[in-house]
Amino acid sequence: MQDSHRPTALHSALRFVITSHIPLEHKSTLIEVLTQALRDNEAAELRREEAARARGEWQEHEIEQLKTFLRDRIARSWQHADEGVMHLAGQLRRDPQSVRDKAIDLSLGASVDYRFARALRQGRE
Repeated sequence: MQDSHRPTALHSALRFVITSHIPLEHKSTLIEVLTQALRDNEAAELRREEAARARGEWQEHEIEQLKTFLRDRIARSWQHADEGVMHLAGQLRRDPQSVRDKAIDLSLGASVDYRFARALRQGRE
């Protein structure tokens, strides 16, 4: 069974066991085993995500969330830039500097750093 299909298969198996007419002693054991397998699967996924964050790797959904929040946003002041970074850092559970660095990597620096926003405004004038 592929990892991406495992949680779906486990949920399906659990629903089947719950609604089946298996003797109660076997049913409770199967429910317990399937429930523990689901918990183990979720814990492993959380560990993988945490390890990726520790290495600084960004997940695709994090990048999309960052892009969506910062799209068409230009910092009006240092405080405005910092508020946006802190908001995203809290949502993404990431270090504010990591959020700022990733935004700059994605050419969204004017959203998270007032220096970029000021240079952008001066370039337009």
